[in-house]
Amino acid sequence: MKRFINILFFILLAGALSAQGKAKYVFFFIGDGMGMNQVNGTEMYLAEKAGYIGTQSLQFTQFPVTGMATTFSLRNSVTDSAAAGTALATGSKTINGTLGMDGEGNRLTSIAEKAKKAGRKVGVTTSVSVDHATPAAFYAHQSGRSMAYEISLDLIKAGFDFYAGAGFVRPDKTYDDQSASNVFGLFDSAGYTVAKGYNDFKSKSSKASKIILIQEDG
Repeated sequence: MKRFINILFFILLAGALSAQGKAKYVFFFIGDGMGMNQVNGTEMYLAEKAGYIGTQSLQFTQFPVTGMATTFSLRNSVTDSAAAGTALATGSKTINGTLGMDGEGNRLTSIAEKAKKAGRKVGVTTSVSVDHATPAAFYAHQSGRSMAYEISLDLIKAGFDFYAGAGFVRPDKTYDDQSASNVFGLFDSAGYTVAKGYNDFKSKSSKASKIILIQEDG
């Protein structure tokens, strides 16, 4: 089955910083499974499409600052989304399956959490469920990426201003399959407005202090 690219971004609204000539918005995009081969292949394809052999640079490969990173996790040559997301979010490698914690189980702080603590507005959005490993790496602290309900509770603790994605995997069942309070009720109690679909979002967003946007169906 063809897998869609997962795109995650968080937005830091810097407010007054723009007056100082600094960035007003910061976006962090993550392409699921995207490495140099995928980037180079795309640039070769664009060149072929334009009628010549070689590469045609993508916009982001022309940025003034670029870098390379190793992709192995703490104890595996091949990483998974949880460990990779944690490395991208915190700068620390960890064990496959682990979110927001190091190899010893100590809590790590993500760049998104640091931004929120500094008074910025922060959002996380994804093409898959909001409690999926990649987006969750920016707000959750769990030993297992399958702990979807527990990850959803961490969403509330993080207190970010905006979340969006394709819903929640286990809204009323804990990791050990015990019945639990539905997360949507907990979101409401925590001051979040839940919008289903873009039209619902448009009608609610202006009055919402914090909002969770999920796809209209599901």
